[in-house]
Amino acid sequence: MSKVRAPQSVAPDGKIHDRLDYLFTEEGIPVPGDGAELVLVDLGDHTIKYHKMVTPPVQVATRRGDGPRELFEGGEHMAIGDSVTLYFSGSDTGTPAWQVPLNLPNGLALTYGQIVALGGDFYGIPDKPISDGATAAERIARFSAAFNSLATLPASNKEAHEILQVMQVEIDAANQAINDGLPAHEAYDKLGDTLSLKWNVITGGGPTGIPLGRYLKLAAVNWDHFGSWAVLAYKAGHTAALQQAIKAGKSGQRQDLELAYAMNAFADHFLSDLFSGGHMRTPRKQLHDTVTSGFVSSFLSRYMHDEDCKFGLNVNNTQDDNWHAYGDKRYFDTVDVGNRNRVGFIVQSSVDEVFESFLYGTAPTPDEYAANSLLPDLQAVQNHLSTANYSPLFVAQGSTVLRRQNINDLNDRHWTADWWGATTLALLKASYNPNKPIGYLEPPTVSPVLQPNGWQSHTPSPPNWVDGNAVRYAFSYTSGLNESYAGPWSAFVELQGSYFPTLNVPEDPSGKASGRNIFRQFRNTPPTLVGSVARGVTSFIDRQN
Repeated sequence: MSKVRAPQSVAPDGKIHDRLDYLFTEEGIPVPGDGAELVLVDLGDHTIKYHKMVTPPVQVATRRGDGPRELFEGGEHMAIGDSVTLYFSGSDTGTPAWQVPLNLPNGLALTYGQIVALGGDFYGIPDKPISDGATAAERIARFSAAFNSLATLPASNKEAHEILQVMQVEIDAANQAINDGLPAHEAYDKLGDTLSLKWNVITGGGPTGIPLGRYLKLAAVNWDHFGSWAVLAYKAGHTAALQQAIKAGKSGQRQDLELAYAMNAFADHFLSDLFSGGHMRTPRKQLHDTVTSGFVSSFLSRYMHDEDCKFGLNVNNTQDDNWHAYGDKRYFDTVDVGNRNRVGFIVQSSVDEVFESFLYGTAPTPDEYAANSLLPDLQAVQNHLSTANYSPLFVAQGSTVLRRQNINDLNDRHWTADWWGATTLALLKASYNPNKPIGYLEPPTVSPVLQPNGWQSHTPSPPNWVDGNAVRYAFSYTSGLNESYAGPWSAFVELQGSYFPTLNVPEDPSGKASGRNIFRQFRNTPPTLVGSVARGVTSFIDRQN
């Protein structure tokens, strides 16, 4: 006999509010007779993911004389933003963004990376997505309103600090996983949606997700973060930032250039989203427009989003650059190092255009933005008939969205228009357990072995190759653009008079791998890719400082 569970809340007008998840549980959602109105709430698909690991407010160091800071402590989106260099004059040699407070009109002083992290997910106008603007001018106006919700509202000063303080939980968990030699995404998986509920409260909602705060309202209509819609949102914000940079050049006031950088940081949130596999081909907007319940479409998008983030996608750009892009929760995983480098490069290019507009008083047109040639080719990655990637869960075709016939077979290249949102969601919740895509490489089961007599130097080389430090290694299998996760780490070896070791790196016993990537980790630092070996080679010398 099924248990009876009370709804989460009943409003004064008699409306029953409950979470959509409970529709698919044994208890269900009790509805007291005909005529009752049920309001369903979900947690959206912007929970613990690609861009939520941000440090809390800190005293920003002076530009000179401060020691180095490990970027992994800033998290995903914040690390992307804070890894760039900012310039303020033609003779300026540049300053790391994490050292520069950008002062906003309402008194907030945030780093570039903090604004990247807050933009779009926490601040914006829920009923006015930027990309829904009918013209470029309207999209710029919508972007300005979204940015001003962070930059000009007095209430945002206190609220933003509270949001960033909650994010410290993610930082600590991810840092601990990295230091333990585990993939950072495992820490995010353990956190689940717990922080989302706290952010919902901070932004005006309830502790159970009911009522919706701004955070969850934005998540419910967040196609600004996906595919071509993200391109429109970024270009609107980048255009506004360039216009502000030109004004700053005329005024000569640093605060005006800081505002231009802050606007661009908000826009770069959408730009950096386009390097997350789950944001490239998920038809977020089309699912919302074609599925009866907006919340059902949000859940369906989340399944595809998480699938593409987990397994990643092979992508390319117009410069004939090819790579594999993982997604949310995996920015610091060893498999995503190539994607991590590329998103850092494109965000720096975006920042450089702001400074050049400030310096020279002119701005490129949207067709001339550096991002155009550096972004993944969305048309190519969204081509469901291409065998470059496994089969997408959903495919947009005009006003119709097709679904993969076998939800659990990533290699099933058959799609159907004969499906319903609610029944598909029930099927996913009950039995979703996808197989591995073709070309998937299982990680090694062994670690590299350090040769006792293979040390190449007996001269310390600061800052890492010094007595008292310790080092360990792991490796992954590679085959073209495909790469496995790293296998187990070797034990830490204490450094004492010997440095730069020689490793024995076993080959793939299955014969699928054509090479191996070698990763090094010094004690209390994040892992680093230090080299590769091809098939047939089992010896590797670590020569990197």
